[in-house]
Amino acid sequence: MLKLISFIRKHGNCYIPRGAVVHGGMDVSVPLYVYGTIYGEVKASTLIYLGNTGSIIGNVSAGKLIVDGNIQGEIIVAGKAKIRNGATITGNISASPLIIDNQAHIDAKINAISHPSPDDTDQPSSWI
Repeated sequence: MLKLISFIRKHGNCYIPRGAVVHGGMDVSVPLYVYGTIYGEVKASTLIYLGNTGSIIGNVSAGKLIVDGNIQGEIIVAGKAKIRNGATITGNISASPLIIDNQAHIDAKINAISHPSPDDTDQPSSWI
C-alpha cells in the first residue's frame, strides 16, 4: 500500500495495473487509470480512464470519463464522457457531452445532459 501512495504522490496519477483486483471501491482526487478490475464504487473528481483490459463492477462518478473497457453500474460524469469502440457498458449513463463510438456496446438508459448556450431559445425554429 505504501508504494501505491508514494507512486500517486510522485506522478500525480493513480494506476490500477492489468491483473490487479481492487475490492471495496476507490475515491481519488487525481486522474485514475484502470487496466485491472475494481469491485465497488469508483469516484474521481478529475479523469477516469478505463483501458481495454480494465473492468469496473460498481457505480462510477467522475469529472471526465474515457472507456475502452467494461463497466457494470450507474455512470455519472460531470463533464465529457467518451465510450470508445470495443467498450461495454451495462447500466445508466449521465454525462454532457456524451460521445459513443459506433462499435461500443451499450445496454443502458442514457441521459445526455444539455447545457444551453446563452443564445439558445425555446423557439422551435432555433432547434434546426
